[in-house]
Amino acid sequence: MNSGTPTRRITLAIALSVLLHGAALWLFQVELPNSEALLPPLSAKLEAIPLQADAPMPEVELAHPPAEPDSTVTTIPEPASIPVMEASSAVAAIPEPASIPAIEAASAVAVTPKPASIPAIEAASAVAAIPEPVSIPAIEAASAVARVEEPVASHPLPKHAQLKFAVYYGQDNFQIGEITHRLEVSGDKYVLEAETKSTGLARLFKSYQLIQTSRGKAGNFGLQPEGYEEEQNISSGKQKMNVAFNWTENKLHFSHGGETELPPDAQDILSFLYQLSRLPLHNKVISIAITTGKKLEKYELEIGAEEDIITPMGKLRALPLRRLHSQGGDGMEVWLGLEYRLLPIKFRQIKRSGNMVLEVVISDIRVADE
Repeated sequence: MNSGTPTRRITLAIALSVLLHGAALWLFQVELPNSEALLPPLSAKLEAIPLQADAPMPEVELAHPPAEPDSTVTTIPEPASIPVMEASSAVAAIPEPASIPAIEAASAVAVTPKPASIPAIEAASAVAAIPEPVSIPAIEAASAVARVEEPVASHPLPKHAQLKFAVYYGQDNFQIGEITHRLEVSGDKYVLEAETKSTGLARLFKSYQLIQTSRGKAGNFGLQPEGYEEEQNISSGKQKMNVAFNWTENKLHFSHGGETELPPDAQDILSFLYQLSRLPLHNKVISIAITTGKKLEKYELEIGAEEDIITPMGKLRALPLRRLHSQGGDGMEVWLGLEYRLLPIKFRQIKRSGNMVLEVVISDIRVADE
C-alpha cells in the first residue's frame, strides 16, 4: 500500500500521535477526580477523632480484685458521727472524766478540727459553761430553793411602800371594794396603815370603810408590833377597838378588858402579812400567833409550791401559804410575790363551810428605800 509521499506520512504520524496523547490526557483528567473525591485533602487540620473523644472508656472488671490494705481504716481524715471515737477523744481530753455523757460529747467536739453536724454539739455547748457538773435534777432543785430563800435573805422590807388591792366577793369576780396599804419605816420604828372601802355598785347598796393601823419596832428580825387598832365606819355608825402588846410582861391587852399571854412571835392581823417574808419559808409548815383585835389565835400555815397567778398587773410568780383548818376556824390563803420582795400580792378568806368570802388581789405596787 502506498502511503503517499514521506512528508505526507510524517504529517499523518504527527497528527495521529497528537490525537492519541490528547485522548490519554483527557481520559486521565476525567477519572482522577471521581476516584479521589471521598478522601480528605492534604491540607486538613489535625484534630482528634470525635468518636474517640466522646465515647466513655470501657470499664474492665477484674476477675479477682485486689484486697484493700488495712491502712485505709486509720487514714480517714474526718470520722463521720462515730460515737465510740468521740467518747474516746473526750476521755483523753478531760483530766477528771465526769459521768455525764453530754460533757464527754462537749470535750470530743473541742478536740475535733472540723466538727460534724451532730445534734449533741448543741447540747454540749450549753453544758460546757458548768464548771463542776452535777445531776440535772439537783440543779433544778437548787434553783427552786434559791428562788425561795434568796428574797428572804437579800430583800428586806422597803422603807416606803404603797400597795393597792382589788376586793372581790364570792367566786364570780364581782368587785366590791379596794384596799390600800401604806408602810413607813423610820429608824427602828414602823407604821403600817390599811384603808378598805366599798366601790362601784357595792357602794350604792352599802357604804363601808375600815381603817387599820399597826405600830411597833422594825429591825433585822422584821416587825414587832406594839399596838394595833381599827375603826369601822358603817351605816349604823363607828366601831373602834385596839390591842396593846406588852413585851415587858409578855401580855396582850384587849380594849374590851381581857388579856392573854403574849407569845414571842405574835403579830396582829395586819402586820403578819409583812412579817411572813422574815420567816423560814423553806419549811413545809410555819406557826405564827395572830390577833384579830378580839382574840389571839395560833395559825399553822402550809407552804405550797411556786405558782403563777393572774392579777390586774399581769401574771406574777407567787409563793402560796394556806392555813391548815383548825376546828371551828375559818380558812385563809396568802400569796407572796417572788418578784416583789415577798410582799403580799393576794389573800383570801374562806368560811368554815368552805365557801370563799373575800378575795383580795394586787393591782399596784410602789416601793422605795430612800
